[in-house]
Amino acid sequence: MRSARTWLKEPPQDPITAERERFKRFAYGKLNALLIEIMSKTDGTYRANYTWGLLHAAYLAKAVGLQKMSAIEFGVAGGLGLLSMEKSAAHVEKALGVEIEVHGFDTGRGLPKPIDYRDLPNLYEESTYMMDRPALERRLQRAKLWIGLISETLPSFMTSSPAPVGFAAIDVDLYSSTVDVLKLFEADPSLLLPRVHCYFDDIMGATCAEFNGERLAIAEFNQANSLRKLSPIYGLRYFVPRRMSDDIWTEMTYLAHILDHPLYGVDDGMVTSKQERL
Repeated sequence: MRSARTWLKEPPQDPITAERERFKRFAYGKLNALLIEIMSKTDGTYRANYTWGLLHAAYLAKAVGLQKMSAIEFGVAGGLGLLSMEKSAAHVEKALGVEIEVHGFDTGRGLPKPIDYRDLPNLYEESTYMMDRPALERRLQRAKLWIGLISETLPSFMTSSPAPVGFAAIDVDLYSSTVDVLKLFEADPSLLLPRVHCYFDDIMGATCAEFNGERLAIAEFNQANSLRKLSPIYGLRYFVPRRMSDDIWTEMTYLAHILDHPLYGVDDGMVTSKQERL
């Protein structure tokens, strides 16, 4: 009873300290603490899934000795996601000291016409999710827009000497567009971090399945590439801040494993002394 009374008198641990204590041996604790700190500054426009992905990508970049990385949103539409990515990137840069280039890909005229059942025509129609490009460009602070079909703009991006890609948010809805996006992960290793954090927006609920949409594109990519693989981060909900453990994005977050990357085997410090870099 004396112990219980003492415990009740103790002030509750603040959530940032609690996350650091929760994962003492892992970098997760410090990254979760940073995530909570950044999200506490939000004006309601920051996205936790984007901020989490940027933090982990920048941490990996720093651990393998890189000073710059790129973050991409595929499927910008009205631009709320890209604006969120810009804001989160600024905080992550300050926290981890890694420069982040932000890029947004979109047709500029809404979705392409679905080709067949794989593009889920029961859910998506041509020209939906239109962009008001002039209005969006007035609001953007740092992001570069790549306007046009991804099959045409992604090759141009890859020859423009970007910083290695560390995070990609993929929200293109259609199977055919996702196939074009995933060509990014077949690029020269110099254009990618050894593991690229990915968020797939269109793989849950409705009629999403392994035989259509983004999931089908992922399955075909894995089948076609022996040393480049896309995998969910299994059990991620148990490693994010407790307040986010039921958020659906934890089941929509993947890693692109670039297994032939020369830096793939470099100690990333998730469970070693390199976490002192934070």
